[in-house]
Amino acid sequence: MRCIKLPREWVEKADVLILDAQRHFNEGIYWLTCFNAHQAVEFYLKSLITALTGSHPYTHDLVELLEVLRVVGLEPPKELFISCELLTPHYTLARYLGKKAYNYTVERGGLCIENANKIIDWVKNIADP
Repeated sequence: MRCIKLPREWVEKADVLILDAQRHFNEGIYWLTCFNAHQAVEFYLKSLITALTGSHPYTHDLVELLEVLRVVGLEPPKELFISCELLTPHYTLARYLGKKAYNYTVERGGLCIENANKIIDWVKNIADP
């Protein structure tokens, strides 16, 4: 583990969001599962960027956040970019009626949680939450 200390308030909120994603999954509310999974990842990535640079970009695009981490010297695995591509649309699509290009199913909810946990685990492996 590297000696990177993540901002506590970001991690606390991210941990609540991923727990909420799992709870909503168990309740069958899959659109909210995906939204909360996205938000948890966004908070973890922004916490890492903030710890490394003192600030973070104002975006909800998870791929863009991974690119920032690459620019500052980290090497996110290629599979995380795929995970971020899967999660990014749910920031918008899960919230706006009439914009749903996806059917929110148990399978999609499970994919959102699985991919969110991959990214969160990567952050936790290189930083001290």
